[in-house]
Amino acid sequence: MNCNIIKDLLPSYIDGICSEDTTKVVEEHLNCCEECRLHLDVMEQPTTDILPEEVIVAKAPFKKINKKRRIQVLITILITFSITIIGSLVVQEVGAVNQIFFPMSTATVNLTDDKDEWTTLYFDDKDYLKFDSVFWNKEIVNHANSNSDVILRIKDENGHIVVDEFKLSPGKSVKLDELKNNIKYSFELKAKKGQFLINVV
Repeated sequence: MNCNIIKDLLPSYIDGICSEDTTKVVEEHLNCCEECRLHLDVMEQPTTDILPEEVIVAKAPFKKINKKRRIQVLITILITFSITIIGSLVVQEVGAVNQIFFPMSTATVNLTDDKDEWTTLYFDDKDYLKFDSVFWNKEIVNHANSNSDVILRIKDENGHIVVDEFKLSPGKSVKLDELKNNIKYSFELKAKKGQFLINVV
């Protein structure tokens, strides 16, 4: 049989997908044709990853680029991680920075009797509070350690009531969305005898 036909059949012969008759014809030809036997031996050799010198030389710059890119990505990740850690530590530990991003004012009231009178709350030694940052949540909290419920009301700088009296239990909070930025508000409290901690955040 023609060698070219046998060579065309060799891939199927190697994979074992030839019919019995074809396999028999190929083997008979291989027994008497040294050229086809050599061709079969070459085809059965395991492939290697050895590349021609030109290909290796062409790939070298791309390997350097990929290595450089990996180093840049790694350095970027490390810098981002470091900035995040340092930033969070600064916000937590530096009071002024913390107050900018997480503003909070606290008023402590100690009532010695059960008088049914309004008591003005003092935040940072001021009888008013101004929402001077966009980061205010405008929320008032009766701290969980307060002795009992309180009744609160809020006035503007002209003495007009802008938030009518409302009750606030220990550990509870109320949103003050109706209050505006950069306006002085005074907070007044009425409660039974006890100690109270009021936070505005």
